[in-house]
Amino acid sequence: MKVNLKNIIIIFLVALLGSGLGTFSVMSLYNKEHNSNTGSSVVVNEVQYTNVNKTDYTKAIEKAYNTVVEIKCQVKTATTSGFFFFQGGSTTSISSGSGVIFSSDGYIVTNEHVIDGLVDESTIEVTTYDGQTHSAKVIGYDTKTDLAVLKIDGNNLPYASFSDSSQLMLGQDVIAIGNPLGLGISCSNGIVSALEKEISINNVYMTVIQTNAAVNAGNSGGGLFDINGNLVGIVNAKKSASFTETSVEGMGYAIPANTVTRIIQELIDNGYVKDRATLGVKVATGSPYYTSEGVLITEVIEGGSAERAGLKANDIVVSLNGQSVSSYADMVKILETLNVGDTVPITITRDGQQMDFEIKLQDATRY
Repeated sequence: MKVNLKNIIIIFLVALLGSGLGTFSVMSLYNKEHNSNTGSSVVVNEVQYTNVNKTDYTKAIEKAYNTVVEIKCQVKTATTSGFFFFQGGSTTSISSGSGVIFSSDGYIVTNEHVIDGLVDESTIEVTTYDGQTHSAKVIGYDTKTDLAVLKIDGNNLPYASFSDSSQLMLGQDVIAIGNPLGLGISCSNGIVSALEKEISINNVYMTVIQTNAAVNAGNSGGGLFDINGNLVGIVNAKKSASFTETSVEGMGYAIPANTVTRIIQELIDNGYVKDRATLGVKVATGSPYYTSEGVLITEVIEGGSAERAGLKANDIVVSLNGQSVSSYADMVKILETLNVGDTVPITITRDGQQMDFEIKLQDATRY
């Protein structure tokens, strides 16, 4: 078969040209779709959100968020060293917590343990919602309820409105707002998990609200708010793995708003809580270590109610005001129902013998 060289060359050139045009067309289409032409900017598609209505949570947070502040201060903590329990001095550290503004002129409620061991008032820094840092004064504090009141200078500050915590219901939605880990104000939501929960913190017994809203170190002194943005409690503790061998989540606690309102008014008026009845003794809160029944008195305070009644160190209190006492918590509950000036019966055991006395209760602030 005779081959025409000229025809072969023409066919080859046509095929090459067609291939090039096809490649150019494909690349042009790719570049157009992906905006990869040199000098062109990246185009981000705008997303049209359809759920733009505010939820109950967003409304509540809008109302409450700006009332919560960050608190930092320098505190001293005791250290131990050597053998037995000899004190080894103290160290200085930064305490980070939260607080809630409850008046337009700058009164703030927080936890007493946030400022416990305070080096000096001048070390307190309060950061408000607008990023401004303020110095603060300590108006008063109460270790029994773990509450303290601070004061910053201000006018027309946003402040929290208090809810009646006695009306709380199990399962009710709540929002914790605070300064977790000192990283700034943030929010978490949950429910009321338990009401009138009894806990002990540093041998102080208190009745609190339990919630599964996430709280961490730094949330102390922050607010627990209801779905209307009203304050129902002051966050003060959480159960953590250090309390148990089992990992623990979702067990936070808050001091009820009704307790808060009563105590902060006392602190503003007096700097402390007046008319709190006491026996005038120090006791071993780990009583089962010492005795199988009652509460062991380790010290009788000079001039106090117990000394005047004839009580002594190593006496064991088994009954107060006609009610059985088997723990420190029992004693605290009974005393909370009594008033300064009340004279009540107390039964103790001394050297194995049961003895009855009458004791006139005095104000705790006298000791």
